[in-house]
Amino acid sequence: MSTSSSPTTVPEARARIDEINERVVELLAERQAIVDDLCELKADADRTVRDPEREAELLAHVRSVADEAGLPPTLAETLFEEILAHSVERQRRQRADGAAGPSAEELSAEEPAEKATGAVSTCGAQAQAG
Repeated sequence: MSTSSSPTTVPEARARIDEINERVVELLAERQAIVDDLCELKADADRTVRDPEREAELLAHVRSVADEAGLPPTLAETLFEEILAHSVERQRRQRADGAAGPSAEELSAEEPAEKATGAVSTCGAQAQAG
């Protein structure tokens, strides 16, 4: 999958890993910004934070892509479960902080935040601040 040659020294390997880590963080930030946009769309459509069907589809797809790439599917699934849990918690906090949409009580009635996708309103404004 990599287009560059294999590192030949420990420092070179570590430098490449550092570069990859930075790209992963940048992609996670990009993903979060898109989730913030999705938050607004779902709030406008009066939808809940969680979408268990979408979560299951996402995790199955991630496992498949990981397997094809030679990465243990369970590792990819575990990482994305954490990403999804963060997404749900972030969205619930934003709704509880005065966003339009379901109240904090309504949100607490939803399923736990172990795995999550979805959206809430005012995501973008609050996300950029914190």
